[in-house]
Amino acid sequence: MATPHPAAPDWFLLPPAEQQLASGWVGYRHVTGVMHWHHAASDEDRLSVALVIPTPSDDDSGIAHALEHMVLRGSTRYPEPETFLALRAELTLLEFNATTQKESTRFHLSGYDPASVLRGIGFMSDCVFSPLLNSDDFDEEIIRHTVRADGLGLDGTLYRELTEYQRNDRFNESVDMAVNSEPRAPLYGGMTDTLQALDIVKLRRYHNTYYRPENAVLISSGSWPMIGLWRQVSKALSHVGKALSTPDDDDKVRHERSVSSPAALPELRIETLHFSSYWACVLHPALRALRCQKKLAEMGATLLPLNSDFQPKPTLRFRVTQHTDIAVLSRWLEHVQHDLSARRIAWHSQYFALEQGRLMANRWGDGLQRLFHDFAISPFASPYLKAMPNTETLPHESERLLAEPQGEWLSPCQPLRRLSILCRCQARDQATRAAIERWLALCQQRTLRWAWMKGSPILCDIRQWDCANAVIIGYTVDLPVSEVEALRQFWHHTLRMNEIEAIPGTWQRTEDGMVFLGRGSAPVYRTGSVMASHKDEDSAMHVTLSFPHAVEAGDIAVLGQAVMATSMIQKRRLGGRCYAVSVGFDLMHYELTFDTVADGDPSVSFIALLNAFEVLSKPLDDPMFEKACHGGLGLVSAKYNKSQGRFHRALLGMVGQTSAIDVSKTTPDSLVNLVTRVLAALKQPTLH
Repeated sequence: MATPHPAAPDWFLLPPAEQQLASGWVGYRHVTGVMHWHHAASDEDRLSVALVIPTPSDDDSGIAHALEHMVLRGSTRYPEPETFLALRAELTLLEFNATTQKESTRFHLSGYDPASVLRGIGFMSDCVFSPLLNSDDFDEEIIRHTVRADGLGLDGTLYRELTEYQRNDRFNESVDMAVNSEPRAPLYGGMTDTLQALDIVKLRRYHNTYYRPENAVLISSGSWPMIGLWRQVSKALSHVGKALSTPDDDDKVRHERSVSSPAALPELRIETLHFSSYWACVLHPALRALRCQKKLAEMGATLLPLNSDFQPKPTLRFRVTQHTDIAVLSRWLEHVQHDLSARRIAWHSQYFALEQGRLMANRWGDGLQRLFHDFAISPFASPYLKAMPNTETLPHESERLLAEPQGEWLSPCQPLRRLSILCRCQARDQATRAAIERWLALCQQRTLRWAWMKGSPILCDIRQWDCANAVIIGYTVDLPVSEVEALRQFWHHTLRMNEIEAIPGTWQRTEDGMVFLGRGSAPVYRTGSVMASHKDEDSAMHVTLSFPHAVEAGDIAVLGQAVMATSMIQKRRLGGRCYAVSVGFDLMHYELTFDTVADGDPSVSFIALLNAFEVLSKPLDDPMFEKACHGGLGLVSAKYNKSQGRFHRALLGMVGQTSAIDVSKTTPDSLVNLVTRVLAALKQPTLH
């Protein structure tokens, strides 16, 4: 029998028969039906949480994506449309956003500050269960007809977002593959020509059908103040009424493919070969080899990407001509499969899982990647959230593969950790740079050989970072946390001192790899005045402010979030003429950047930015100043601690910087002084 919690009687601890304590998860249920699974076995110090709603899409209207945009425009407790943007500018969080997937919508956040995460989940819960869904907001956020100098046109934040996507060749390739494959995959994010089929009534109907407490799943990890978390969600659930009976909408909206698309030509088509996902992951890298590419060309077949956002399940697809013999192609693939060694089969399948894990971490952050992974491999995860086993569980050919649910297809990947060998030298010292590059290439060869013999794939790269008079060259390795100690020991016993001691400088081993500091490579910090550069593109504004290092990093971060909290910037984002306005703080180059995406008029955005700085030329009141300080901490933390925080801290340490900025020295007067210097620079910027 479920037991109510004494401090939160509307939340019930699931009875022992329904618990999953063996897997480290504790289950609770709200009286309205919301399920809450908390990963009590997690050793995460971050507080991560996601409210997941099943939102199936069977056409190209983008209704789930549109509703994700709309619910964040305001709710019963938070009726102002700018609340979401204001919270993003003032909360100390690593991640605070929503994502539409193929079969679900996730409202997710993570951070270290309990007060910030509680406010964040309270806002999101209320928006999810009690959104306003106003028709005026629909016109600005989704799509609207406008009158322009050149005639009638379309506008809206989501419309502009999709317009920007459709300028991307890779996105268009994914669309082409989705609409021409069998089975056809819905373009769940919507397209510019299908968005017009939506209206506010359809969004309200969809919300009433799927955004129900009994459908929602709340998953969390970290040392949460559980009572506080429940109370925030309970406040949102107190406004929820009963579900209404709504008729099904049988009018499916489909995207019309362009006649210029290769797949629209009658002599070309997309052929799907029915190998399991496991074998698709194994064969695809082998088929990208030059020898196999030549053979495919002889057969009139072109290998297509393994998956995409629209088709996340790994599948072998080919663009073929009317002369391609599919039976011959299938037999040749079986021959390729038969020739693969057991070691290479295991390597390819595990490598794909690592790639997917890194993509998730880059998108959502390490904390949420771990949360989603741990929940996906649990036995009670919903089908659309469950990870597919990374082993062969199906025959490589199966007639029933056509009928398999496509789902969101999560690849199980352990949490990843990045080890690195970082080397700093003078930017003009070409001889030292060349010697370091040769040594790092040798390190890469040895590490890859170690990983191959061990049968444990890694993701590695050699990269370069420029900073003032110095350059940092680094070899980075992303691998599962369970393999970190083994690689650290391998480097310790294999990479010899005398190999790099021939280069003038000092080096040391660290918990995260190795560090080498070339002689005379200490960065020389810039002095002087604030400098500004401004560049407008067709659909984007870019403004970069470069600061002398005498300016406190805390002042710069607080300034960035104070600008984002102004009404000018928020109105620019909410007006439907711009998809996104963002701020970034690069501690390595000491630069603050402001960018817009899918901007209908970048020059207007620049004027809004100037006006925002003009407003800040007067001291902020205490509440607004305190919010900007918290937001400044969040701005830096989101950039440097969201994913691979240890590596970013080590990289900053190479140039004498730290992500642990201090805002205690920032005052309203120091902020005004900095704004004055910025305005002087903006009025005489370097134009591109």
